Amino acid sequence: MPVGEFEHDMVRHFTTWLKPDTHCLIHLAVRSQGLFVRMGNPLGVHAMEDLMRREVRFVNRQVGSGTRLLLDLILAARGIDPARIEGYNNGEFTHAAVAAYIGSGMADVGFGVETAARRFGLEFVPVLKERYFFAIEKKMLTSSALAGAVGALTSENFRQRVNALPGYDGSMTGTVLTLAEAFPEYREGKR
Repeated sequence: MPVGEFEHDMVRHFTTWLKPDTHCLIHLAVRSQGLFVRMGNPLGVHAMEDLMRREVRFVNRQVGSGTRLLLDLILAARGIDPARIEGYNNGEFTHAAVAAYIGSGMADVGFGVETAARRFGLEFVPVLKERYFFAIEKKMLTSSALAGAVGALTSENFRQRVNALPGYDGSMTGTVLTLAEAFPEYREGKR
């Protein structure tokens, strides 16, 4: 869920599958999403509007991914027609695949998490932060398997590993939240 401007629309989208009396969220991390560009940023891509330039080849995430939905919201808010972005319909299934596509020279720009960009030796132009959650049924919290997983998530060792990832903040990792706690503007019936 993006922090700020696009949070409400994303919450509304994803909470169509969640019920406040049945589900809760486990906070995984805050992470940075942005533009992947080759080292040195040879095409000078610094903003979403640069994606419409004729010489810029883009690679996207697949239709249905949260990152693709977020990108669509960002473009719509800025009045950018995706049809004007060369390669917009080329979708990859992972952030790493997008980064590899750019690293191999098959595209110039992609959109995704900072960790993937750094892993492939790309530069990263930050666009926004997002909170990343696991959604589960509340009753599952009492299962021994899930209790062990939540315990591992809240361990200092695991949080340090999350914090070591470029663009990730694990300070809230493992925190269990209701939908209303995660999104104070969210109330049952007001999505």
